[in-house]
Amino acid sequence: MTQPRQEESARVSSEEREHLDKLADELSRYDVRADVVDEHGPCLRVSNPASTLAVEDVICERREHDYAFIASFGVHLGSSGSLGVAAHKIAWLVGATEA
Repeated sequence: MTQPRQEESARVSSEEREHLDKLADELSRYDVRADVVDEHGPCLRVSNPASTLAVEDVICERREHDYAFIASFGVHLGSSGSLGVAAHKIAWLVGATEA
C-alpha cells in the first residue's frame, strides 16, 4: 500500500522541481547562482557570488490554482504565474539588485 504514496510524492516533487527549474531560468537575468538541490525535497538555492553570506533557499508549494515560491523564513515571494516578480524579489533578497 505504500507504493502509491511514494509515486504520489515523487510526482509532486517532480512538479515542484519543474517550477523551481523555471524560476532558476528566470533568475539567470540577474548576477546570481541558482541551483535546484534535493536535500529534504527540492529547493532552489540562490546565492550572490559577491557575498559568501547572501544565500537563500526557496521552496515551492502547491496552491489551489498555481505554485507558490516561499523563502526559507516563510515569506511568500511570488507564484508560478509571476516568475519575473518572484525572481526580482529573490535577487533583491540576496543583494543582487536594488528594490
